[in-house]
Amino acid sequence: MRFRDLHINIRVRLLTRFFSILVGATIFPFMSIYFTEKLGQAIAGVLMLSTVITTVIISFYGGFLADKIGRRKVMIMSQSVLLGAYSVMTIANSDWLDSAWLTYAMLLVQSVGTGMLFPAVDAMIIDVTNQENRRYVYSLNYWSINLAMSIGALGGGFLFQTHRFELFLLFTCVHVLTLIMFVLFMTESHQTKRNEQGRNVAVWKELLQSYRLVAKDRTFLFFCLAVLLGNALLNQKTYYIAVRLQQEFGSQLLSVANWFSLEINGIKMVGIMQTENTILVAMGMLLVTKWIKRFSDSLVLRTGACLYMIGFAAMGSSNMLWILLVAVFVVTCGELVMTPVYQSVIADLVNDEARGSYMAVYGLVGHGGRLLGAAGILVGVLVPSWMMSGLYILLGITMLGLFQYVLKQRQQKSETDTSSRNTPIPV
Repeated sequence: MRFRDLHINIRVRLLTRFFSILVGATIFPFMSIYFTEKLGQAIAGVLMLSTVITTVIISFYGGFLADKIGRRKVMIMSQSVLLGAYSVMTIANSDWLDSAWLTYAMLLVQSVGTGMLFPAVDAMIIDVTNQENRRYVYSLNYWSINLAMSIGALGGGFLFQTHRFELFLLFTCVHVLTLIMFVLFMTESHQTKRNEQGRNVAVWKELLQSYRLVAKDRTFLFFCLAVLLGNALLNQKTYYIAVRLQQEFGSQLLSVANWFSLEINGIKMVGIMQTENTILVAMGMLLVTKWIKRFSDSLVLRTGACLYMIGFAAMGSSNMLWILLVAVFVVTCGELVMTPVYQSVIADLVNDEARGSYMAVYGLVGHGGRLLGAAGILVGVLVPSWMMSGLYILLGITMLGLFQYVLKQRQQKSETDTSSRNTPIPV
């Protein structure tokens, strides 16, 4: 499989998203700092939370709309909203106008555009991929996102404070090019259907009917729960584990033979672990994807869940430098093998007539994972670190059980569908 063999929609999306994240990562990881400096920490926290909530709420309508009027229309409309928001945001951070509140207002508009865009994009990717190339596409997407974020965040650390206007201007230019590429090259991947018998059904009733279908799909919801638990574990690195290492790690000497030695404290250890994870993902994603093609989804997901259990159990309570480094390697291996399979399985589970709505619900997994990750800090206040390791093992076992159930249901559905197709039609 080669990049040029992919559907034009996929190529356009991968290219535009890479550059969008590359430049966006120089800005958005630092917006909390920006609002804290301008408006205070309490207000900054409320403002950032409101943007996340806005994205979640709008994504439900965005998913429904992608099914109703088509992916391409929603993507172009959303991209236009984003371009407008970033254009005004650029002005609000210029020499002519420096307004934190206008920046926040446009950040809310940006949240609306993002909430509309991503369910349509996710549904479109499923539309134009198949069993043969789906893992490759999702692996390439995941790899490019991590690469862009690591480069962008590094650049933002040096440039955000002193060249904020230039970064926003560059980001706006990227979105101008993205909109042009969407209009010129993106094709519609979903044929919409008229209401049965021309009935004029209220939009809110159609929306509720669409999500009622998702709510009844137990197999899909159980898989979302399994992925949610996996994301909650991954977010522990940023929340509880980072806080614990800052408090408990102390100061240790990292030495490699007689070449060099470096004194490491808890904060530096967190940075080293994050760097190790980023490098491993950037270097290993595509190689691992090719390697796991020979194995079944069931074996890959079970292996990944076990790697999570082992790695996070060690990170949850150990303060030994080399054990933590090995644990990051183990967890990253689990992340590498599971991530493309997540998306491949989801594509098999969603209802073809409501892909946008399904992907909007699946989009909640990321937000829920961050919330549960942050909750780990609160739980860590109440229990010792060894109990947190036990909790991580319990979450891994639950995730493993959910994967087993979902894959069994998928296999039964596949066998039923095959049997139905092979049953002769009475004449």
